[in-house]
Amino acid sequence: MAAWEALRVRVRREDAARVSRVLFALGASGVQEDYLPGEAPPPRQPWEHGPPAPQPPEVLLRTALFDPDRPGVEGTLRDVVGSLLGPDAIEWGTVEEVDWEARFRAGFTSFAISDRLVIAPPWDAPVGAVVVEPGCGFGTGAHPTTRQALRALDALADQAETALDIGCGSGILALAAAHLGLHARGIDVDRAAIGDARANAARNGLEIAFSTERISGLRVPADLVLANLHAELLVELSMDLLRLTGRWLVLAGILQDREILVRKAFASLAPHLRFEEGEWVCLVLRRER
Repeated sequence: MAAWEALRVRVRREDAARVSRVLFALGASGVQEDYLPGEAPPPRQPWEHGPPAPQPPEVLLRTALFDPDRPGVEGTLRDVVGSLLGPDAIEWGTVEEVDWEARFRAGFTSFAISDRLVIAPPWDAPVGAVVVEPGCGFGTGAHPTTRQALRALDALADQAETALDIGCGSGILALAAAHLGLHARGIDVDRAAIGDARANAARNGLEIAFSTERISGLRVPADLVLANLHAELLVELSMDLLRLTGRWLVLAGILQDREILVRKAFASLAPHLRFEEGEWVCLVLRRER
């Protein structure tokens, strides 16, 4: 029975584009370029500067072909790159049939921060939950930093009337704030994220002002400011974050080894709460009256 078969080809980096063109000519609908096992460099973090790490000399091309003539495919590839392909450079495998929609949905399920704050995707939403459609904007509650910020928000909501979500992504923190009765705003530099946030607000029947306005242009402080960013960006924005904080400031997205940098930048506010999950830290600071 004819079926899709997986094909992996190891080539020198300079030959990758040429071999990819051959694979497309052989019927591949797509070609993925990957690192060889053990050669992938660590992900480059937003706070890292300088030139990227040098790339390994070889790459792994992954594709799938329908009912391929294996000897013919291998012969064509060896004709193209000749001796550069060793005896183990071509590997065949089976293509697993996957229900991608079911797998995607299984990765996003509802979870409770408290009895009054439950975050859920549309397909797993109990009555009264804040419904968030996974989209371009970061923030479904699946990441520890988002959960930490939500916990902080839930603990402080009764002591504030207004909330400001800096770098709002999908709008999840502003949505939760509005759900808890606060007048909420959210900003993000990503227009696609703001589109997601507005759609999520409409889905939940919440009125929230989302915009791409820069933090430097904001003039009205909020009782509660939420910023789920990374440590270096929190430090960079510290003057504006301090200026806009009326009473409470929630800082999330902080790796443990960078916590001291953030504490120094916001030393004018008093520490109130600290959440830790894995390598991530969330700080809740307060302005003394």
